[in-house]
Amino acid sequence: LVISEIMYHPTNRVDGKILEYLELYNSNPFYEDISGFRITGQVEFTFPSNTVLSARSYGVLAAAPADVQGVYGSVNIIGSYTGLLANRSGTLRLLNREDAAVFEVSYSGDPPWPAAADGAGHSLVLARSSLSEGNPAAWAASEVVGGSPGFAEQAGPNPYDSVVINELLAHTDPPDYDFIELFNYSSSAVGLSGCILTDKATTNRFFIPTNTV
Repeated sequence: LVISEIMYHPTNRVDGKILEYLELYNSNPFYEDISGFRITGQVEFTFPSNTVLSARSYGVLAAAPADVQGVYGSVNIIGSYTGLLANRSGTLRLLNREDAAVFEVSYSGDPPWPAAADGAGHSLVLARSSLSEGNPAAWAASEVVGGSPGFAEQAGPNPYDSVVINELLAHTDPPDYDFIELFNYSSSAVGLSGCILTDKATTNRFFIPTNTV
């Protein structure tokens, strides 16, 4: 039984909907009765009586369940937690009925944690469950913006996977100036129109011009 996905810093929406959520996954081939289990840390929630996760199924906790249902459609939402997930960094624990920690993670938006989960629209996904949940290498940003609450992570072709920041010059004096170099290591052209280059997603946003390939 794990916390399999965390949307701790969704992007701001013009409609004001709050899309924070936690996803739990039961990997066992049998159901798990999690009545009386608790989520603690940045948010608080106690699973009510008769809360059962079916074999290999997902359950979702949300800050605003109606908002999550409205955007994502039919999602197995168990309930709403108290408080809000902290941006930048925070700790979450799943405790059993004896208050023993079943799962604990202290996430962060700083390296080596995935930066795309800290305000760029992606969720934080437990991608390598064989590693300790406290190991940043166990986590990845969701493949798609918005994540996939209540469902398995959807892997698919991402044309931007082959584009990397290959070189940068950050400390210069005239006549030399700062620069950032992007490199596409694939054999196919990649269109970057509308992509954003930033060192702080909420403020310093350079929009790559139209027809940039």
